[in-house]
Amino acid sequence: MSKLLTKKEAVEYLGLDDKTFDNYFKNAAEFPCIDRNGGRGRFYFDEDALRKWKDSLAWRTVTLDKEDYALALDFALAMHFRSYVQSDFGTGRQREFGQKITNWVKGQLGEIAVKKFLKREFNLEIALDFNIHDEIVPQDIIGVLEKGKIRLPQIGIGIKASKPKNAFLILGANEINIPTRRSDVYIYARPNIPDDHLLRITKKMIVEIVNNQPHYSNYKELIPDFSDISCEIAGWCYYSELEEVSKIPGQEFDGGTRFVRASGLLKKSKKDWEELIKQL
Repeated sequence: MSKLLTKKEAVEYLGLDDKTFDNYFKNAAEFPCIDRNGGRGRFYFDEDALRKWKDSLAWRTVTLDKEDYALALDFALAMHFRSYVQSDFGTGRQREFGQKITNWVKGQLGEIAVKKFLKREFNLEIALDFNIHDEIVPQDIIGVLEKGKIRLPQIGIGIKASKPKNAFLILGANEINIPTRRSDVYIYARPNIPDDHLLRITKKMIVEIVNNQPHYSNYKELIPDFSDISCEIAGWCYYSELEEVSKIPGQEFDGGTRFVRASGLLKKSKKDWEELIKQL
């Protein structure tokens, strides 16, 4: 009989922080829990179910190296200097440089991770669109290698990326309601890009500038080096499976509704991916 774990034991077993764990099981339906106290917080977790989720997470996780990061950063900088987007989606608020670059890098890393995942697990080679376009291009996979030649995909696929803690795939209303901007399928990736990634890649120059300053000795050993970035391929869904909502737990959307899908409800098994590949 499978062992039941307390929440503390489950958090330690999965290696997640408390906030991410709560978000995953309460909001994202990533793994089931057993409520033995009428909803008053006394939850238990089946160890076998957690083990299966942990094994699945490891299988769906891709490692991104410095070359992958450089490709994503190049695209992000090209977008920045082209002034493609000046404000946050759905608002008039201006985004500062670091936030813009991080968002673009994150998005491209998600695409690269999907490409590496499909190659590693299914020996499927895809082509991504890293060109700069005058108009919004909804499809992120633009080619499939078959019999030595690149052909067009048979369905449209959009790849969306967000932070590891984010429990929902979220799309803007126009991305779904406007047919020319819609994809048939959406893949959700969660790259674990550190907030200080720009500091890491510019460490050498920063040290040269500040090494004679009065506080340098206090933090000189704390400036991190660049390291590989892990990215979970959380799963995929058909656009018809998205739900139109005005808010999700912990967040109310500005400027209307969004289309969402909890990450735990996404298709993510090997069989699910094989289903998608057949359509692609």
